[in-house]
Amino acid sequence: KPDHIRAELGQVIIGEDPGRRSAGELTLFKSLGLAVEDVAAAAFVAQRARETGVGQTVTL
Repeated sequence: KPDHIRAELGQVIIGEDPGRRSAGELTLFKSLGLAVEDVAAAAFVAQRARETGVGQTVTL
């Protein structure tokens, strides 16, 4: 695994790896083109946003 990759997405989601070590670091998810990955990542982020009271709801 290259030095710039700290963890796989699944490791971060299940809490096995914190991903970022500080607020100055970025978390980047690169999808490989599978829609199920996009949906799973979006569902996780939306749930965490609701739990922590951040973000805003947009009606489409």
